[in-house]
Amino acid sequence: MSELQVETLDHLGLVAGVIDELDLVKLTDELLPPHSQNCISSGQVVKAMLLNCFGFLSAPLYLFIQFFESKPLEHLLGPGIESSHLNDDRLGRVLDGLTQSGTTMFFLKAALRAVERFEVSCEQVHLDSSSFSVDGDYRLAEPEADLPDSFDNDAIGDDVQTIEICRGYSRDQRPDLKQYMVNLICSRDGGVPLWLKVADGNQSDAQAFAGVMSDFATEWDVDSLFVIDAAFYSEPNLQQVCSLRWLSRVPQTLKAARALIEQPTCELTAVACDLNDYQMWEVSQTYGAIEQRWILIESQTRKADKALWQKEVQTLERKFKRQLKQLTKTIFACRPDADEALIAFQEQLEKHQLVNVTIETVRTKRAPGEPRNKTLKTPIESYRIKATLECNSETEEQFMRQRSRFILATNQLDTQTWPAQKLLKEYKQQQKVERGFRFLKDPLFFTSSVFVKKPERVEALALIMALTLLVYTLAERKIRQALKQQQRTVLDQRKRPTTKPTFRWIMQTFQGIHLVLLNGLQQVTNLSEERQLIIHLLGPPTCRYYLLVDSSPTCGM
Repeated sequence: MSELQVETLDHLGLVAGVIDELDLVKLTDELLPPHSQNCISSGQVVKAMLLNCFGFLSAPLYLFIQFFESKPLEHLLGPGIESSHLNDDRLGRVLDGLTQSGTTMFFLKAALRAVERFEVSCEQVHLDSSSFSVDGDYRLAEPEADLPDSFDNDAIGDDVQTIEICRGYSRDQRPDLKQYMVNLICSRDGGVPLWLKVADGNQSDAQAFAGVMSDFATEWDVDSLFVIDAAFYSEPNLQQVCSLRWLSRVPQTLKAARALIEQPTCELTAVACDLNDYQMWEVSQTYGAIEQRWILIESQTRKADKALWQKEVQTLERKFKRQLKQLTKTIFACRPDADEALIAFQEQLEKHQLVNVTIETVRTKRAPGEPRNKTLKTPIESYRIKATLECNSETEEQFMRQRSRFILATNQLDTQTWPAQKLLKEYKQQQKVERGFRFLKDPLFFTSSVFVKKPERVEALALIMALTLLVYTLAERKIRQALKQQQRTVLDQRKRPTTKPTFRWIMQTFQGIHLVLLNGLQQVTNLSEERQLIIHLLGPPTCRYYLLVDSSPTCGM
């Protein structure tokens, strides 16, 4: 009688192939050597966690075993591996070990391998941070020494500090929840994450970014151009990273920045720009004792869109009209009090002004219940303000300039190597790291839910999240590069040919692939021509999981 066994493979072979190409299992086992009593190594557990992250099920840790019950575990992880081996205790021990080994240094080793094996360029890198909310009341844990005896103590940092999960400024608009912060540096080339730093929930970007940049430069030993948002730009930070190359947006809170934005463009030196929608002017500036170039950039689309600032003007006007109405109802006992209140109100007005201002004399009756003395019954002379609020003649013009203009600053003074237009293009690539955070917070991925009780394990899960992003970006980058080189295309969501598919879409197109075992023989079903093309583009490690020979498919796309 024939024996038939069918297991769901889907896109997990794609993910497993990239993990193998990075050699993450070996890297993990070197830092967390397996114990003789372990049925599954730490590296295999980490690989299983990454596969779970790509499961599109938002499956938390307590559903980990159920996730793998229908998957070909031995095919993906190794012979003899069963879903029962991935129990809570084993997962928790591995998470503890990852934290003790140092999440930043572990990720650094993985990123170094990625850059070497996938030839990722690090000439320009992008830095940003984001908050991740958690449920529960997390407290600082007591130091524990519960790691297996086989762990190499020399490879585990003695100075590893536990992050503090606490309340802080929430990017997720959830100030009621505690959180932790993640600092991420990604390459311009494919948005590949190169640096991870998990930090306390109340970390200030303004105080952290310079240290992150310095640590990255020390460990990577590459002369990268750092691209950062305005949170970085401060005098102490500029002086701390004076030896590094950087490009940053200048906050409009600086007096010099506000003055430049308000300055008439006829007084500035225009620079050539063939980018649609933009005009640029350049000035030399010294801030924090650092000589810089400031690039004033104006978006013509935002300039023409009055809705960007008219709503703000109207909101501000309604606010001051309410305050003025209350002020004009107030009765003052003497003229100096009225003058003082009027001056205090006018000092709040930056983009509005008072017209038809008068201070009237009014006579008010005394309150009832006072003595019947005729002199005391005489009306009291008091004062009241009358005025009308209106916009300054240049209010809308000021709002337009503030909403349509921004300033980029850099310490790269060579205009031939770094013309203003090139700097703008580089800054616009900041969306690479922002896209990485959107991926990490995508509710389709397991990493969006944190169901662990210890801060140390939360930090380790953040490492797993970053490794997931590393695998995702490397796979997407490799597929896109191969399609371009071979002049091939695949169909996107709209059934249109494209050379730039997202890896998320590629994974969705791989649903319905099964590993069939019939009478001891393995076979992978439902491999269409396009699916075979994708598998071959990712190379031999991926071909192995789909039982394909590493050769280009004969079909034409």
